Amino acid sequence: HLKDCHVSICYFLLNKMKRHCLNIILLTIISCTENEDNSSPEFPATLPTTIVLKEIPAGTFIMGGATIQNDAPEVSITMNAYKISEKEITNQNYIEFLNSAYIDGWINVSTKQTTDPCGTYSEKMVIGVGKAPNAGEIFLQLGETGGCTSDGEPEHINNKSWITYDTSNNNFELIDPTKADWPVNWIKWYGAYAFVKYYDVSLPTEAQWEYAARGGQQLAYPTDDGTLDLTKANYNGDKPGVYNPDGHVVAVGSYPDNPFGLYDMGGNVWEWCKDYYSESFYINGKTNPANTSETSNKRVRRGGSWNYHSSTLLTYARASDFLNRGNNHFGFRIVKN
Repeated sequence: HLKDCHVSICYFLLNKMKRHCLNIILLTIISCTENEDNSSPEFPATLPTTIVLKEIPAGTFIMGGATIQNDAPEVSITMNAYKISEKEITNQNYIEFLNSAYIDGWINVSTKQTTDPCGTYSEKMVIGVGKAPNAGEIFLQLGETGGCTSDGEPEHINNKSWITYDTSNNNFELIDPTKADWPVNWIKWYGAYAFVKYYDVSLPTEAQWEYAARGGQQLAYPTDDGTLDLTKANYNGDKPGVYNPDGHVVAVGSYPDNPFGLYDMGGNVWEWCKDYYSESFYINGKTNPANTSETSNKRVRRGGSWNYHSSTLLTYARASDFLNRGNNHFGFRIVKN
């Protein structure tokens, strides 16, 4: 749904005499935005240099596999080349965004009441304002507890948000500097989306995520060799529903990378994708498929996390959640097309 298209024309006249030639360059830039993409900064910020993007070559692969929900039929999908961050976005990466976005009038911080398996309580929230995409929505919960299981069992304090807001200087800071390279957590889809809009990049489509996870080798698990054990990823064993009071996220890149040079595609934190979730989205023979039509009120997340069992780490395993949900095991990575 394209709208608000505009054309900007810049003339550069380079007129140098004698040994120099006359060059007239006409640069026409046409930019069109989708219905949810009309909030980009006029001059997008420079992506932090600590975020390394890996080249993913064009190719065709088999997407899908046998899932409990029967929502991932095997289909042949062709992908153009793109780049994807080798690691999940970290606390330090997100703090850089928050401080810049605050200056640019994209966010503020407010105390809100929330209800989750831990109960009903008040906590500071980062909220989009002004020209930010999805203004009024919560981007990030500055979780002061480690969170709770769906049964209300408290989880390890290391699962708290390690980002805090200093009201004395209006600055976002790390509570513990040793957690700088831990993946940002407690992130809503809105917060992940605001990040990519600010830097003029994107969340991966579901197809991009799976293609990258498979490592060009149709891997069953997104590890170095397609097999899985506790030396290859941060997850919670093979049995679902097991309470692990000692589990928590760890520094990105703590486990071996997959054949594309990507870390933690399985485990650590779930990773938000661009697509809306649909059980019937997969169609054989498509090129660069992306479900950006609002077919449901949930977006896709992929990869499993520190507190989920092994089957959720399969390269073709699918999950989804509401856009305003984000707890101690939700994070993201980015792509550049």
